[in-house]
Amino acid sequence: MSYTIKPLKKISNKEFLNDVKKYIKNTHEFYKEKVPELNVLANRLRKEYTLQEFYKIFDKLWNSWSNNERSLAIHTLQLYNREFDINTWYFLKEKIIHIKSFDEVNSIGEIISDILYKIPDLKREIIALSRNKNVWLKRISTSVCFYGLKKKKIKDPSFLLFIIAQNIKDKDKNFQKEVGYLLCETAKLKKYLARKFILKHIHMPEVIFTEATKNMKELRKLRKIKKLK
Repeated sequence: MSYTIKPLKKISNKEFLNDVKKYIKNTHEFYKEKVPELNVLANRLRKEYTLQEFYKIFDKLWNSWSNNERSLAIHTLQLYNREFDINTWYFLKEKIIHIKSFDEVNSIGEIISDILYKIPDLKREIIALSRNKNVWLKRISTSVCFYGLKKKKIKDPSFLLFIIAQNIKDKDKNFQKEVGYLLCETAKLKKYLARKFILKHIHMPEVIFTEATKNMKELRKLRKIKKLK
């Protein structure tokens, strides 16, 4: 499949943003093959702009409230991962309060996990998210852990278990599966700590428990006994 790419202009006025919007709205293939088109445009943006310059572009795309433009903003930002620093976190911190979808939670969570790897002190910020009453912010905290584990960048079981505990009562089935996966993976780091946690929360939602005990199936029998009492 070939793509027609319009030349992108430096962000000195509104012409650049109009170019992006026109590209997204008028490219028929964008709606059929969204990811390939995002990759093409995101890579062009990455080559054209420094991270500091791109923050301005991100703002314009993010504030448009268009799903396509916000996806482009996030996807492009991910390409700057080697340059992330504490300022990237402060920049995102103002944006995440407006997140309203799982796609954005997962993508932003991956970015924050990369920042956390570089700046371990950011853990206290992730803990604060896990305690927030906003369910989307709580879910970002688990997404950070999910990608941290996936990329083998988080190896602190106590931190992971704390985040899991803050999200263990969530009623969304898909989200419960992710929480259970985190608990299962945490057991690979420190099995006795994860086992102790599971026993303490033996009446956790079924989906979480089933996912968490994939490698500790003996605990499933214990849960059944507990339920009979």
